[in-house]
Amino acid sequence: MSDPRISHQNGATPWPGQQGRPPYPEQLGSPAHPQSPYAEPQYPEQRAGQYALATGQRPVATGQQHQVPLDEAYPPARRRLPSKPLPEPPAGLAVGAIVAACCLLFVELAELAILLVTGGRGGAVAGIEIGLGVRIDPNGDTVTFLFGLAAFVAACVWLQASRRFAEAANPAARFAHGRAWTWFGWWVPVAFLWIPYGVVRDVRSAVVPDGGRRVALGLWWSFWLLSGLRVLASSSADAEILVRSVAVAALTVAFAWWVRIIREITRAQEKMAGFA
Repeated sequence: MSDPRISHQNGATPWPGQQGRPPYPEQLGSPAHPQSPYAEPQYPEQRAGQYALATGQRPVATGQQHQVPLDEAYPPARRRLPSKPLPEPPAGLAVGAIVAACCLLFVELAELAILLVTGGRGGAVAGIEIGLGVRIDPNGDTVTFLFGLAAFVAACVWLQASRRFAEAANPAARFAHGRAWTWFGWWVPVAFLWIPYGVVRDVRSAVVPDGGRRVALGLWWSFWLLSGLRVLASSSADAEILVRSVAVAALTVAFAWWVRIIREITRAQEKMAGFA
């Protein structure tokens, strides 16, 4: 096939209708046509842009096309300041909180079993004399109070350490209550109905991604409050057995949710610290 821009040689005759017709676009700019007009930009703004990129100058904006300056299109990289290392996640304190809660649940189940066997406090087994006229009743509230106090201290120590970790790992996290409420929120009259829930919610929200958080915490706190029925006094043994059974069942469900919450927060802390 002959090139229409080259004079016909050897008597070659072009195709009918090919005279005066420009070559095909795929033929333009090829090695056979180095002088093709399509090898260079045809519009003034394109030429201005290529000249600005070659010389490092700001391109001049035309009437209908906006050219972004080079220093704005490619801003200089910001120097990243070294961040403070995160504290170690309180995984050991989390295990201690779970063990203390498990011991409290075991004591409650044992007291309920003794109550069912004896048929009431009147048939309870004899107490244990520890000296100075102090007697510990296995079926009374002394043992429960001691294990409950241990579970309370273990949980508060873990929550306080988890809050320190959350404040360091997520400075933008918000806490509705001060650090002192981690300890005193469980004892203040009336306020104990919601402040401990808010403390655990804020610690968990600071490290655990969103998703089903309030539902799980709501179930845990509802069953925990329901387990407080054991403090109600009853006039008959049957009523006491019924109230204690409901309270222990609620405590068992609350314990299961509590263990799940602690493990979830611990896994999130280890992931943020790079341990998992």
